[in-house]
Amino acid sequence: MVTGPATPPLGTGSANLATGNGTSGGDGAEILSNTGYAGTLLSSLTSLSYSTYDTQNNGQQFPYLQLEIATGLSANPYDQLFFEPPYQTPTSGNASLPNQGATALNTWQSWNALGGGWWDNLGFCNPGTGVTSLAQCTSTFVDPSIVNTFGVLGVLDGIGGLQLDVGFGSPGDQFNGYVDSLTIGISGTDTTYNFDPNPVPEPASLSLFGAALFGFGAFRRRRKRAA
Repeated sequence: MVTGPATPPLGTGSANLATGNGTSGGDGAEILSNTGYAGTLLSSLTSLSYSTYDTQNNGQQFPYLQLEIATGLSANPYDQLFFEPPYQTPTSGNASLPNQGATALNTWQSWNALGGGWWDNLGFCNPGTGVTSLAQCTSTFVDPSIVNTFGVLGVLDGIGGLQLDVGFGSPGDQFNGYVDSLTIGISGTDTTYNFDPNPVPEPASLSLFGAALFGFGAFRRRRKRAA
């Protein structure tokens, strides 16, 4: 948790997510996660948004939002869903979805993940122009819900199923980004998370990401990615 950069959208600070030292480490990751949404049906989400400030990446990746889910399918019981800011324009993503504007370095940008384009690890929707709405990407699933992640062998390991991530690129990549003002709405009730280095008491609807907060490196399997 750091002060800034620039003027964050909420409070005075943000969460800094970074990995790699310029020559190695870009295949690791740094992740913030929350365990409090396990069992939440995707159909009950009424808002999901966050803000980013990115200073360095591999030419394509900004801090992204990830959901670990139970699919309700016997053959593939778990999946990972990804919202990535670079795939949210008509040319870089799905032209039928809202144009959220091109990504830009060294500036705060806000992203409507719930209304944006998603892709998944099972291949029901794909990165780039293959992204689809969250509903379409999960249309073959049975009552999909958030789970606390399933790890390498498909075993639930307790790491939070709602995540903000950078990394899982190539070894020589370097990622440095900031996130703030994560809002998640469940059945019309919004909770907004503020990432400040020295938080002060806030109204009940505004909180830190909570005790279920993790930052860690290259200890998780890489997600599948397009070249």
